[in-house]
Amino acid sequence: MAELETRRPGRLLRLAARIVAPNTSGEVQALQQLLELRGQLRFFWVFLLTVILPGLALAYFSLSSLRGEELQVRVEVERRAHTLAVAVVSRTEALFSGFETAVRQRLESGRSVVDQVGEISPYLLWAVRLDDNGEVAAPFAPPSKTPPVDQAVYISDTWRAAQGHEKEGGNPKVAASLYDRAFQDARGRQAKGQALFSKGRALIKADLHKDAALVLTEVVIEYANVRDIHGFLLGDLAQLKLAEIDLRQNATAGTRELETLVALKLSERWTIGEGGESAITARALEMLEGLAPQDWLATARGRLEEKTSLLFWAEQLQPDLLELTGGGLPLQVDATKMAYQPIGDVLWATTWWSGDFYAFALDKSELRRGLAALSAQAGRAEGSVVSSLVPPNLDLPVNAMTRRSLAPWMPGWSVVVTPKDPGAMRDLQTTKRNQRLGVILLSVLMITTGTVLTWRMIGQELEVARMKAEFAANVSHELRSPITNIRLKGEFLQLGLVEEEEDLQNHYDTIVTESERLSSLVDNILDFAAIERGAKKYSMRPGDLLETIRMGVESSRYAMETRGIVMDMLLPDDLPAVDHDTEAVRQVIQNLISNAAKYGESGRWIGIECRYDEDWVRIIVSDRGIGISEEELPQIFDRFFRSRNPNARRKKGTGIGLTIVRYIMEAHQGRVSVTSEVGTGTAFTLHFPLPSAGGPRITG
Repeated sequence: MAELETRRPGRLLRLAARIVAPNTSGEVQALQQLLELRGQLRFFWVFLLTVILPGLALAYFSLSSLRGEELQVRVEVERRAHTLAVAVVSRTEALFSGFETAVRQRLESGRSVVDQVGEISPYLLWAVRLDDNGEVAAPFAPPSKTPPVDQAVYISDTWRAAQGHEKEGGNPKVAASLYDRAFQDARGRQAKGQALFSKGRALIKADLHKDAALVLTEVVIEYANVRDIHGFLLGDLAQLKLAEIDLRQNATAGTRELETLVALKLSERWTIGEGGESAITARALEMLEGLAPQDWLATARGRLEEKTSLLFWAEQLQPDLLELTGGGLPLQVDATKMAYQPIGDVLWATTWWSGDFYAFALDKSELRRGLAALSAQAGRAEGSVVSSLVPPNLDLPVNAMTRRSLAPWMPGWSVVVTPKDPGAMRDLQTTKRNQRLGVILLSVLMITTGTVLTWRMIGQELEVARMKAEFAANVSHELRSPITNIRLKGEFLQLGLVEEEEDLQNHYDTIVTESERLSSLVDNILDFAAIERGAKKYSMRPGDLLETIRMGVESSRYAMETRGIVMDMLLPDDLPAVDHDTEAVRQVIQNLISNAAKYGESGRWIGIECRYDEDWVRIIVSDRGIGISEEELPQIFDRFFRSRNPNARRKKGTGIGLTIVRYIMEAHQGRVSVTSEVGTGTAFTLHFPLPSAGGPRITG
């Protein structure tokens, strides 16, 4: 005969029961909870044997290896110094290779390398193409050799009188006549052109625009390339004045003429040492403000700024360029590579391409700063060593560990790696030791954290077990009440104790109502069980949500009326079609009404309202009851949750109704929100998404 006898829980389990659940009512209840958690306790022992003990052993052996680690510091520092030096040289090579590649791509594609130099390299100040004589061929013209200017016309009485009449308060027509006389008396093209232009300017001031245009046109034809005493080309000045005349008479024609002038000035070669072209272009752009398109103006200003900057550097670097070329074109055996030569503050890069000689002026100071940044960036990865750039003819630091030359890119320069400080070895040993100790402490911390989390997980499982037990008790209470009422009413009818027709009807109604209540409770429990195991499915179809709301309200109306609770409904006349499961939504409405009746009974009122906009349909179920505290509000949708408020605890409930509500709304791609104030009431809002703003509408 088979026989089975249960054994009394062991002493260790009873001790754990006292530790884990010291506040439970008696050892028996705590022990019962632990018996349900034997699996978690087994997990704890596995965690202890496979994680904690090996972790402690690992920490012990790590401590033992610290001494051996310190002996390798010297070799490690030397290796890092070599790695850092190689990295800096490699990054320097990459920087210059990028520059050379950009130049080669421009040349291969046929684009000019002397324009928009900022796109080639941020360190490039100026690029120049030289002709066969070693003089500047592009992007600027070499400095002009102007003949001596005849100054006699400018100090003559006629010229002075003309200037006096041209000023404000004078007679510009008389000034024009005097300038014409000065033109007749002048010698040399510069003086004649200056006088003729001044005559046209005076005629403009005298409002004789037609005569002024004829004079200025003659200046453009005869003296376009003659510069005035300030370095401006007379042709440019005359064209600017002609455009000014056109702007007064025909804005479109004047704008077009100014745009042509700007385009011409930006495309032609300027002369090194002369700034007139830049000033003329700037003045033309100023006159075009508000007339030409803004994007065109922005592009033109950008090109002017770049070309002016290049002209400045061309003036500054002209002596260095002469030193580089030595008055002719330097020879270079390998035409596929660039040659680098420092002169003053500039590093010159030169190359031949298709028979043309190009020179590129790189800012040596900016290059040094850029290479220092690259060196510092590479040094951050090595920690205990630093690198620095050493210029030519400078002694190496005493504690230099390694040196690498930066030739051929920066001849004479080198990168030197030194310890970060005189006590670098000791510091690195300390760092290594601290790192190893940090790893050990981190391991211990992670083990401790894992232990605490495991313990908390067991505590949470105990809390879930307690809530499940409380849930079973609450369900039992909830089931007992309708079953008792049904049984009592049924016995009264069975024994014939009710004779009046009205009393009979009341007994029948009670049996039906309690049966519906019992059915609703069982449905909630079954739905919750299906939700827990992931088996609950809903059938979504476009339907009349108003009708679903009414069915949910009507199924609860009798129970509310018998308890003296007034239900107010505020529903719109029409409502968009909403995809929903009719039974599920009716269950949600019933659950919320049941909650409102249970916890808002003192208010004797429940409101059901429906609103909608182009995106959402909102159903609001509100009461005027005890409300929910701000601390408990985030937990009310958790499974098995029951309020700690004594007034709420006295109400019967299972703690799953709102959990089911939340799940059903999420299954409908919607959500549920709640607002509440203690002592005032609570409002739950169901949010149903609309399929589309133009969907069908159902009239209620």
